[in-house]
Amino acid sequence: MEAKTQVPDSPYKAKLQRLVKDLVKQLQGQDSGQWANTRVSGLDRTLGEISRILEKQNNADQVAFQVGGGLSALEQILMVVTAASTPTAVPRIPVKSLCAAVNIYYLACSRCHLNCSYVLFSNKVAFLMDLLLHQLTLFVPDEDKSIFGRSVNKQVFEGLTTGLLQTSATILSLILPYVPECGRGDAPRILSPDTKTKTSPMEPLNTRAHDLISYVVNMGLIDKLYGCFLSVQGPVDESPKMSTFLHQATALLHAMCKLCFAVTGRSPSIFDNKRADPTGLTALLQSTDLVGVVHALYCILLHSSALPEPAAQSPQEPYASGVIQVALTGLRFLNSFALLDLSAFQTVLGAEGLSLAFRHIVSSLLWYCSQHSSEELLHEVLICVGYFTVNHPDNQVIVQSGRQPSVLQKLCQLPFQYFSHPRLIKVLFPSLISACYNNPQNKVILQQEMSCVLLATFIQDCASSENHPDNRTQQADKVSQLLDYCELSNRFPRDQWDSALQFFLKKQED
Repeated sequence: MEAKTQVPDSPYKAKLQRLVKDLVKQLQGQDSGQWANTRVSGLDRTLGEISRILEKQNNADQVAFQVGGGLSALEQILMVVTAASTPTAVPRIPVKSLCAAVNIYYLACSRCHLNCSYVLFSNKVAFLMDLLLHQLTLFVPDEDKSIFGRSVNKQVFEGLTTGLLQTSATILSLILPYVPECGRGDAPRILSPDTKTKTSPMEPLNTRAHDLISYVVNMGLIDKLYGCFLSVQGPVDESPKMSTFLHQATALLHAMCKLCFAVTGRSPSIFDNKRADPTGLTALLQSTDLVGVVHALYCILLHSSALPEPAAQSPQEPYASGVIQVALTGLRFLNSFALLDLSAFQTVLGAEGLSLAFRHIVSSLLWYCSQHSSEELLHEVLICVGYFTVNHPDNQVIVQSGRQPSVLQKLCQLPFQYFSHPRLIKVLFPSLISACYNNPQNKVILQQEMSCVLLATFIQDCASSENHPDNRTQQADKVSQLLDYCELSNRFPRDQWDSALQFFLKKQED
C-alpha cells in the first residue's frame, strides 16, 4: 500500500515533516517519571501547530502528516496511557496533552479514506482498540451480570476515552469506500463476493476488516460498553461529557454494523434469512440487548423534566442538543442492526421489558419531532418502527397499544407533506404498510386518520416503477446493490406486495 500511495502536494508538507520530527525528538530520552513542565509545554506547542493545520480537513495535509510518520509519533505519545493500572494513576504526560494527541489522530483520519485504510492495513487500528479497551477496563470493572453497570466509575466519561471512541468510529466508518450510510440517499454499490474478477481488489480489505470485527468482539470491548450504557440511570441534559461519550459509543457500534454488513457478503435484501455472521458481532449484540443502548435512551429521554408529552403550549426545549444527538446515533445503530439480522432485531426489541421501553422512546421522539423540526431524527424513527413491525404480529400490537395517542396514531398524524410529497411518502408509507398489513385492528385505526387507497396506490406505483424497462436495464448492469432505505423493496417483502395491495383495498366489514 505504501508503495502505491502517491503523496499529494500539500503546502504544509515541509512544516508537517518538521513538526513530526519535533515530536519524535521530544519523546526521546526520559523513559520514566512525570514530564517536566517545560517539556510538556513544548509538546503542547507542537501538537497545537499540527492541530491548526489538520483542522482545515485538507486530504493532502492529512496524507502528508501520515506519510511523514505522524501517526506513529502519536502512537508513541499515547503508549504512556497503558502504563496506568488504576483509575487514580497519574500518567507521565498530562491527560490534557494526551487528549490533544487523540484529537490530532482523529483530525488526521476524518474524511480521509487513504489514512483510514493505512490505519487498517498497518494494524495501527488494533493499537487504538487495545488502548480503548485499556481505558474502559480501568473504569468498568468485571462484575456479576445481576449488578452489571452499577459500579462504573464516572471518570470513564471524561475526554480521553471519548476521543478514542470518536477516532475509532471515524476510521471504521471510512475504511471501505463502498460502505453506504446504511442505504440512505444515493447508496453506493457493493460488489458481490461471488464475482471473482471484480472483487479481487476488495478481498484484502474484506479479510482485514472481517478480522478486526472478530477481534473487537472477542477482546471484550463491547461488553465494557454494555456496562457503560447500563450505568446511565437518569437524564444527561446537564452532563455534556456523558452525552458526548454515549454519542461516540453508539457511533462506533453503528460503524461496526455497517462494516460487518459490507464484509460478510450479505444479501442486499433485509428479508433474506441466510444471516450467517462468522464475526460473532450479531450474536453478541443480541445477547447484550443491543449493548444496553435502548436502556440508555429510555433513561435520558423519559425523565421528570421531559415527560413524553408535556403541554402542547410549552415553549421549553425538552431535550438538550447532545441528548438528541445520542438519540439520532442510537436509532441509526438500531436500524443498521436490523439490516444485519431483522429477526434478531425484532426479537430483542419485542421482548417483554424492552418493547415497552422502545414504545415510550418512539412515542417521545415522535412528539419531539412534532414540536421541533428534526427531519433526520424523524426519518430514523419512522424506519425503525417499520423494521420493528414488518411481518411481526406481536410487535404490531405494541405500536397501537398504551397511552393515547398511540405510536400508530402519531404516525397517521404527521404533517400533511408526509402524505403528499413523493420523497417523504417513501419514508412514511412503508412503515404504515408494515405496521398494519394482515392486522385488521391496526387497519381500522389507520382508516380513522387516512384512506387505505393511498397505501394501495403507493404499492402499485412502486411495482410499476420497479418493472420499468429503464430500471430493469440499470439493475442488469449492477452485480449487486444495497437498496435505499426508502425503497419499498428493502422495507416490505417484494413477494407480499400483491397481497398487501388487496388487503388495503378490501373494504372493512361491519
